[in-house]
Amino acid sequence: MFAAFLLMPAARAESLDDYAARASCLITPFHIYKLAMSIPGPLASVAVKRADLVKKGQVIAQLESVVEQAQVDAARVRATTDVAIRLKTAVYSAAAAKLERQRKLKVAAVTSEQAFEEAEAAASVAKEEIEQARLDKELAALELARLEGMLDRRILRAPAEGVVTSVELHAGEYADSTNPVATVTEIDPLTVDVYLPAKAYPLVAMGMSAVVTPQEPQGGAREGVVITKDPQIDAASGLFLVQLRLPNPGAAIPAGVHCSVKFGGRTLTHRE
Repeated sequence: MFAAFLLMPAARAESLDDYAARASCLITPFHIYKLAMSIPGPLASVAVKRADLVKKGQVIAQLESVVEQAQVDAARVRATTDVAIRLKTAVYSAAAAKLERQRKLKVAAVTSEQAFEEAEAAASVAKEEIEQARLDKELAALELARLEGMLDRRILRAPAEGVVTSVELHAGEYADSTNPVATVTEIDPLTVDVYLPAKAYPLVAMGMSAVVTPQEPQGGAREGVVITKDPQIDAASGLFLVQLRLPNPGAAIPAGVHCSVKFGGRTLTHRE
C-alpha cells in the first residue's frame, strides 16, 4: 500500500487561468466625471441629456453671462484699437516739427532759449505718450485675456469623450461647485476589475495581456492589458484587485456587465 502511494502522481499546480476561471470579473467605466461649475450662478442652458455621447471639450452647460460677455466685448475693443496710438503719434509729429523750427530759429538767434526748451520738452512728452499708449494697448490685451478666462469658467465642458449618465440641474436652476450639473462616464476604454486569490499574486505582471469576454449578448471577446496590480491583499477575503484597460470603440460594450478573463501571459508594449 505504501508503494502504491508513492506511485500516485503529484497534484498539478494551478495556473493563473485556473484562478481567473473562478474569479469575479466586472467591466466598469474607465472614469466617472461629476461635473460642477467652478463658480456659482444661475444656469442659462444645459446642452445635454441622459445617454448623449459627448466629445472632449464639448459644452455641457453655461451660466448666465450677459454682463461678463459685455465686459469681454468692451475689453476686445480696447485691446484691438490703435486710435490712441495714432492720436499720440500725430501730437508727437507736430511737436517734433515745432522743435525743429525752434532749433533753426535758435541757430539764427531769433528765438529765446526758453521757447526752444519748451518745444524740446513738449516733443519729449509727446514721444513718451506714444509709448504710454502702446503700453495701455498691451495692458488692454492682458485684461481681455483675463476676462475671457473668467467668461470661460462660466462654461462647463466635457473633460473626456464619454456618455452622459445623469443630468441633475437644468436651465434656470442655481449651480455651484458642490452640486454636479451632469455626470459624464468615460467608456472607451473600459476598466475590467478582476479579484484573484493571494496564490495568484506572483503570477500577475503589469502590462500582461488578457482576453476579456463580456456576458452575452454584449459583444465578443477582446484583448486588454493589466494596468493595476493592487499592492495589498485583503486580509478578510484573501483576494487582491487586478485592473485591465479594455478598448471599447463605438461603445459596443456597456459598463456594468460581468465577464470572464483569460490571461495571455505575454507583456504588451505601448506600441501594441
